[in-house]
Amino acid sequence: MSNGKKIAAGLLVAGTAVALLIPGPAARAQGGADEGAPTRAEFNKLQAEVREQKQLLLQTLQAEQQRYEMLLKIIRAQGGGSVENLPALPSLDGNASTAAEKPAARSRSSAAAEAARRTAALEGKIQLPPGARSADVYVYVENVKAGHVKGKSIEIKQENKQFAPRLAVVQAGTNVVFPNFDAIYHNVFSMSPHNSFDLGSYRAGDKPRSVTLTTPGVVEIFCNMHQKMSADVLVVPSPLYTKVRADGTFRIENVPVGMRKVVAWSPGIKAAQQRVEVTAAGGEVSFALEREEARAHANKLGQAYGSYRE
Repeated sequence: MSNGKKIAAGLLVAGTAVALLIPGPAARAQGGADEGAPTRAEFNKLQAEVREQKQLLLQTLQAEQQRYEMLLKIIRAQGGGSVENLPALPSLDGNASTAAEKPAARSRSSAAAEAARRTAALEGKIQLPPGARSADVYVYVENVKAGHVKGKSIEIKQENKQFAPRLAVVQAGTNVVFPNFDAIYHNVFSMSPHNSFDLGSYRAGDKPRSVTLTTPGVVEIFCNMHQKMSADVLVVPSPLYTKVRADGTFRIENVPVGMRKVVAWSPGIKAAQQRVEVTAAGGEVSFALEREEARAHANKLGQAYGSYRE
């Protein structure tokens, strides 16, 4: 017998015992016949005691019902198999009641849970503006959250007054380390919303500094001392992302079925997004991307870069 059925069977016995403790109408009538008719005062007192006992037993059974439903949820969450055949919990009137008193609502909930477990592939095509490189285009599903990754780290070097690599894609929660291999000072910073940071100045030989990126979106990274140093980090909410192939096509596996928000992005390209219905047979989407006008960036104080002597 599975753990789930053992639990339910135990609760079944407990519920039956509770129901048996309540004297039925026939029993009370029989008792009255054996002992004679009670006085009005005795009858009222007995009636009040029965009401109190029944209320107490009702509260006890309700508590057991809640525990029963909680245990069923735990069994489902731990992959304990189907719970549809578990015994019902008896009510105070002796009639069996299911864990969910509305079978229709339970069916809808089970259907929703089953749908959430189903996944399919999402495919599509990217049309780039003239001169753009498909090797730098990424597509990801935005409205599927996987939580922050733990213990994940990447490295972006500062070398020859450049960042290397200049483009990276990470899942939210990733720690990005910026070692400096130049003998001169660099000051890595970003003013991107929800992922802004300032690592201060340090050079080769100093302990590398890092930042954990927690919010999905594009993080534009600069050096406060060298205007031409720049890098982009795309922070995605889950592993559901991919790099677009050279022919402009892409495919993302294991996308949960349902209405999904899909985003396409590349440095120098305006981010584009679409909603697409992913069914059990999969989903398909296409993008026509546009260039984004280049713009000068300010230093970490929001001011124009001045001369800097190394």
